[in-house]
Amino acid sequence: PPSPPSPPPPLPSSTCLLLTGVFDGPLPGGLPKGIELSATCAIADLSRYGLGSANNGGGTDGVEYTLEGGSLPADSFVYISTEVDKFEEFFGFTPSATSRVANVNGDDAIELFFDGVVVDTFGAVNTDGTNEPWEYKDGWAYRTWSGQGYDGAAFQIAHWMFSGPDALKGAATNNAASSPMPMGSYGQYMYK
Repeated sequence: PPSPPSPPPPLPSSTCLLLTGVFDGPLPGGLPKGIELSATCAIADLSRYGLGSANNGGGTDGVEYTLEGGSLPADSFVYISTEVDKFEEFFGFTPSATSRVANVNGDDAIELFFDGVVVDTFGAVNTDGTNEPWEYKDGWAYRTWSGQGYDGAAFQIAHWMFSGPDALKGAATNNAASSPMPMGSYGQYMYK
């Protein structure tokens, strides 16, 4: 008889960094595009973390971007965007870093890696998110605060809330949107 598949490698006991938001902006070119990460405890070396985007259901590409080294205090946020100008115009502050890994179109999944192992996932990496419940075209998705921590390689849709497609459409700034992305609010509010 065939042997059972090998179990996935165990997750680290604590990574301290979570995927907390993804967004696809309404400005020309679909900008800004990006990812929000939240530190749930102090991090001594951010370079142990990386991000990958699974565009259009194409599956994992592994680590495409390694965060810059350095420490990060607990309850801090990291913002990765494709560029600076439209991000600052829309949100009113500059992103922490820029990378093509954030080139998401509202139907793409994101993976967070710790020491090369997937520890958190937004979206189904093998599924194009168009018309899926987790689509965020011209909108956003944000992790709910329910104390569950990171999700590993299996996307847990119940741990997220969604603006729905086109929620940011026509807005010149996040604050002007009818449903603004709750930037930097993970851990501050209980969402249901």
